[in-house]
Amino acid sequence: MPLKLFFIVLCLLVQSCNSQKKATPEQEQILDAAKANFVFVEGGTFTMGKNGVSIAREHQVTLDSYSISKYETTWKEFDLYFILNGKEIINSQYRGHLQDYGPNYAAKKNTWFLAKAYCQWLGEQLGLPIDLPTEAQWEYAARSRGLDVEHATNSGKIEGGINDNYGLETRVGIYPPNPLGIYDMSGGRPEWTNDWLALYSKEPVVNPRFDSIVSGTVKVIRGFHKLSNSVYIRSSREPEQDGFGGGFRCVCNQKTPIE
Repeated sequence: MPLKLFFIVLCLLVQSCNSQKKATPEQEQILDAAKANFVFVEGGTFTMGKNGVSIAREHQVTLDSYSISKYETTWKEFDLYFILNGKEIINSQYRGHLQDYGPNYAAKKNTWFLAKAYCQWLGEQLGLPIDLPTEAQWEYAARSRGLDVEHATNSGKIEGGINDNYGLETRVGIYPPNPLGIYDMSGGRPEWTNDWLALYSKEPVVNPRFDSIVSGTVKVIRGFHKLSNSVYIRSSREPEQDGFGGGFRCVCNQKTPIE
């Protein structure tokens, strides 16, 4: 290959690898805020699941420490992924017209693929190992490191006057957080996890992951609106589904707090 042609091809490859737009100072602030909103969750051993609740039988799980976003991913954050990558944002016709498409509302009507792509993209921007949470990470954080509670609220209950709009359309972070300082894991959007649906183990497990099951067909969703046991209820959808109103939050798989 002639040297001149080689450099032309090289430049095209470099441009394609760096095709993402440069963030403005205002957009950088969105990324900085997303980083600051991660809550460190010290690892440990807990009894995951609750006998008698669907297919959530009790079993012992040990997890390494990690961090999880205190809020569900908002439209402001999710849209930034599309804007910087030159893609059309989801349901752009609703921006400025429907309240629950406001910048500080949880992003919804997204597929598992898009949710995972956003979390991994965020990790690339921040230089951190960010992904969707495993089901075990989700429940451990919702239950404030495995507390025996029904809901991910400050008291572990759904209380009139405090949580009486439970399950309705609100901005993220409106209601009191759980004891770890994490919001809306009960009463917010149902949330995608990384895992394919599988039966829980009968034996103790360490850092369980079910994201590589060859026969998997549906992804686990946690945090559906339930008036009892909302931190234990398991549901699932095909990863390409986007019509059930689900949202998501991200985790950072780093064993030390984010600096």
